[in-house]
Amino acid sequence: MIFKTMTINSKISWIRVFLFYAIAFSISGLFNSGYLTPLYQKLMDGLIIKNWSFLPAGIGTLVAALFAFKYDKNLNHTITLFGNSNVKNIVISLVPILVFTTMGINNDIQINEHSYGLAFSFIALIYAITEEIFWRSYLLDILRFANKIIYSLIIGTLWWAWHFRFDTSFDFTWFLLICIASTFLLCQFANETKSYLASAGLHSLIILTTSNGEMTKHKTIGLGISIVLWLLIGKFWKKEKIERV
Repeated sequence: MIFKTMTINSKISWIRVFLFYAIAFSISGLFNSGYLTPLYQKLMDGLIIKNWSFLPAGIGTLVAALFAFKYDKNLNHTITLFGNSNVKNIVISLVPILVFTTMGINNDIQINEHSYGLAFSFIALIYAITEEIFWRSYLLDILRFANKIIYSLIIGTLWWAWHFRFDTSFDFTWFLLICIASTFLLCQFANETKSYLASAGLHSLIILTTSNGEMTKHKTIGLGISIVLWLLIGKFWKKEKIERV
């Protein structure tokens, strides 16, 4: 009886996984495939976000998550917006904004590099939240019946396909591995903080350092500083927790 119940629950979980994933894939695919990119750029003409054609793709994951949370009433939510510490996870999410606003980001649209760094990193965080609410909140919680390696492989593979990159051998090999490895890190981040806002902070750092497909020295330094700050934040909050006890 127990085995039968587990099998039924697993089947129901898989149905839900692919149902809500289909929603995310279908909506986001209109933009990730480039089909609606010309329309987006036309509508955003003259705005700083004109060339950030990945932004509308977040609509798909956000809509999928909202449907999932509305109709999957029995899901045990362990990953929430603020997680196990409101202040800590807000600070964690803001680290890339602080770092890249201070360092600045070079651009070819003649905007002050610090202003551009603030705009790009802030928008990247908002966008990352629209993804993380689905990947590292809903999907992570519904796939907890599997171990960390299995659910990271599943979410990472679904995330890879969602990007709609099927043109080169790199897309089918290295990009797939990058998505799986990033998923493992993001899931670890979400599990430790219980916050998809915190994982969105890490996700935004990935966007900031991989944009334009070139990992420059400037971006590498920003990446290193962000990691160091996160380690210091984790150590500080851990110490504060021990002292309170």
